[in-house]
Amino acid sequence: MRPQVCEGAEMRIQALKTPRRTRRGFLKAARSRDGLTLVETLIAILILSFGLLATGQMMYVAMGSASLSRSKSSAAVVAQNRIDSLADLYRQNPSAADLTIGNHGPQQVQVANPVDGTVLNRYNVSWTVSNVSDPRAGMVIQATQVTVTVTPINTAGITNNRASLNKVVSVTAIFSAVNR
Repeated sequence: MRPQVCEGAEMRIQALKTPRRTRRGFLKAARSRDGLTLVETLIAILILSFGLLATGQMMYVAMGSASLSRSKSSAAVVAQNRIDSLADLYRQNPSAADLTIGNHGPQQVQVANPVDGTVLNRYNVSWTVSNVSDPRAGMVIQATQVTVTVTPINTAGITNNRASLNKVVSVTAIFSAVNR
């Protein structure tokens, strides 16, 4: 049998029991919401590290692309300058030594920074001069085809053949007697 307890004491006992259960359950729920577990933290660090590695790889590719772009654009400027100088020479003297049929060069050219004079790129410039054939039978064209090839070199003058950087640039022009 149950001992006799007065009504007020029973209510106090019930009040003490109920909040404890509720408080215990509440504390369990609150404990899991208060912070991150070790596993959750490790997963977050793993995801963050993969993101940083991907960002680093993209930065490396972007820098390489910018370097390739600068190298190719300066090589194109060097090739165009050579074409222009040969065109001027053709206007003055079409039979000049640099315009004879065959291969000419290489000549070493350096592209320097105009601000501080540091060398940005080094190139070998060579050009090939040939006659322009006429597709019409029996006709002769008074024109000369000039192809300028710009090849990147290193400081020792050896051709720079790195896989993704410093590609060779070629520019072709046709000089005719009408343009003189």
